[in-house]
Amino acid sequence: MLQLSPRSTIALVGSSDGLPRDSDTVSRLCAVLESLGLHTVIFPSLYQTAAGKPQPAERRAADIQAAFADPEVDALFDLTGGDAANAILPHLDFKEIARCSKPFFGYSDVSVLLNPLQDFGDVPVFYLQARFLASSSAAKERFARWIQQQDDALFRFHYAFLQGSSLSGRVCGGNIRCTLKLTGTPWQPDPTGRVLFLESYSGSFARMETMLHQYRQMEMFSRCSGVLLGNFSELAEKQQLPTLYRLVQDIIDDPALPIAVTTELGHQPEAHCLAYEGIRLEGSQL
Repeated sequence: MLQLSPRSTIALVGSSDGLPRDSDTVSRLCAVLESLGLHTVIFPSLYQTAAGKPQPAERRAADIQAAFADPEVDALFDLTGGDAANAILPHLDFKEIARCSKPFFGYSDVSVLLNPLQDFGDVPVFYLQARFLASSSAAKERFARWIQQQDDALFRFHYAFLQGSSLSGRVCGGNIRCTLKLTGTPWQPDPTGRVLFLESYSGSFARMETMLHQYRQMEMFSRCSGVLLGNFSELAEKQQLPTLYRLVQDIIDDPALPIAVTTELGHQPEAHCLAYEGIRLEGSQL
């Protein structure tokens, strides 16, 4: 398992929509990280343009490439989300990234980057929005204990099984909508033998249903070793998670495929971290 130390240097980057320049999010996060002894380097394309738009894709890609190449940087935290991350993919040199691989953290729209970084850049990737370390005391405490090598609660989460009782392997996927943007591209993830992870912030039940059907039609469910469902925030607020779980089982239509569920991975500020390099879950069914 990856281990950062209190002397590590973290690059703060943005592959997606970018943060407003007048936001205090970055300064508050830097204060948290520096209180733990970490050093931070802010790359300029993390911020939006003066017009409130994402920086050009080439510039965002160049900053991420530079962060990987910088020998002083130990890990990258992508602080963005939204819609624009897939535009940078043609501008990244994954072979060069593989030569200087280092951990990369991101979530949501950054799913389109997590998967190819793992598959083509040999990068250890993690599903976590580091901005929440500045807004959730629980997230900050777990992160601090990990940095201080006290425990790995950051990576442990409660779960239950809808089907089966064990699930293990490397992970692919991420946000259910954003991962689909890789369909038909050279960076589409291959789920064969892997755990397919899916979560969502927004989206109606009907929208989840149509996307789940697309995953089935792409044979993602028939090729993966199991499915891990994270939190579906909008459906959770509407108390529709049990209905979603039944829908997932109906669409997958394979009682032998392990399906685990958790509400501790996703968009909520107190979310835990998912390591794509491999998970092992064992337990009982709901």
